[in-house]
Amino acid sequence: MVRVVVAGASGKLGSLVCAILARQKDLQLVGAIVSPEGGHVGKEIAPGVLGSVPSDLPRLLENANVYVELTPANVADGNLEVALASGVACVIGTTGLSDSYLNQLEKGIASNGASAVQTANFSIGVNVFWKACEQLARSLPDYEVEIIEVHHDKKRDAPSGTAMKAAQVITSVTGVDKYVCGREGVTGARGREIGIHAIRIGDVVGEHTVIFGGNKERIELTHRAHSREAFAEGCITAIRWVSGRKDGKVHSMAEVLGL
Repeated sequence: MVRVVVAGASGKLGSLVCAILARQKDLQLVGAIVSPEGGHVGKEIAPGVLGSVPSDLPRLLENANVYVELTPANVADGNLEVALASGVACVIGTTGLSDSYLNQLEKGIASNGASAVQTANFSIGVNVFWKACEQLARSLPDYEVEIIEVHHDKKRDAPSGTAMKAAQVITSVTGVDKYVCGREGVTGARGREIGIHAIRIGDVVGEHTVIFGGNKERIELTHRAHSREAFAEGCITAIRWVSGRKDGKVHSMAEVLGL
């Protein structure tokens, strides 16, 4: 039995992950960290599991094999040191993480000999989408690129982690590393850049379009998420994959999926 602690357990994604964990025969939710201000402390998050405050994390991790981080970036920073000290495997799905956080994660996992999966998106389709972006960039290195992402009006970060990952994938192939997030005023001619545009409206789960334009034509590649369950199910896949690994490495979701 793989014992799992989820931080961000009362959030949109975290609550779905906890609900799916409760239905699995080989996985067990043993801890659910929630915001002290969110009204879920002491409330049942899943059968037999009550919402706990962040200060309970060290105790909960004593009985865990995998730690899942789904909190906002400013909260995730505080949880990382505790998770790394516990030596459990980590699954990190928080977006907007700083380079210092990612560096600390890599060093900490290498030091404690555990394993981790870190991704901006757990969806199988999105990870294939990133691979397709890479192939298009390789085939069309001189085409201009624009990225448009649409999310619900409660999303905290902009641009989305998925959009930024798409830009980084394209940069790794083309070398174009100037990102312009939106445009306003007299900007002049478009330069050698990747434009990234964020739209926040209604209850959109997530939509990303990458446009490659040039040579009197354009190609548009779009991924649309119909339900957050696509992300939650991918997270469960990552939990199973990383459980028991002890290679001292931080892995991508592409590795989990064998892409």
